[in-house]
Amino acid sequence: MQITLYCNKNNIEVMRKTIVIPTDFTVQSLNVLKSVLSNNASNTTLDIILLHGLSLNDSIRDLLFSSKLQQIENLSTAEFEEACEVIKNKYDSQISSLRVDLFSGYNLSAFNNFLEGNRVVEIYVSDKKLELTNKKSFDLSRFIAKSMAKVITIDTVLSLSTPEKGKVAEVFNQISLG
Repeated sequence: MQITLYCNKNNIEVMRKTIVIPTDFTVQSLNVLKSVLSNNASNTTLDIILLHGLSLNDSIRDLLFSSKLQQIENLSTAEFEEACEVIKNKYDSQISSLRVDLFSGYNLSAFNNFLEGNRVVEIYVSDKKLELTNKKSFDLSRFIAKSMAKVITIDTVLSLSTPEKGKVAEVFNQISLG
């Protein structure tokens, strides 16, 4: 468990920790992030990794000429990126860094190595299943359940009439920690 203590510009002691939130690149998956930030202690800043499971091709050409950034750009949507920017702006004081990453390992050992290498302390997951629309995407829940990090499930309470489903405004629906 890696939590770093440092002093901010006002000499107030602040804790910093790294968390992972699985994502499917939809605005709905960011409701977990919003819930975490709205319930976060004021003296804790977060390094946030939005993580997506993606199988890589075995083709040498694909391995040599496609980058992680290209793959993330192909999976991401404009609404998702806009929602990330809105969250970063609203919770700026709590976010030390926010990045999207891909996990392409095939076993629990590789997943735990990813967590250890990124100094991940906690993983926050939704009570709803992610909607994986890409045929190369895979569900990270089998690794998360057996991982070495603390796993916290977020109960997402969405209003019944959500006219902006899939839009940036959905990030501001009511959510609660479970």
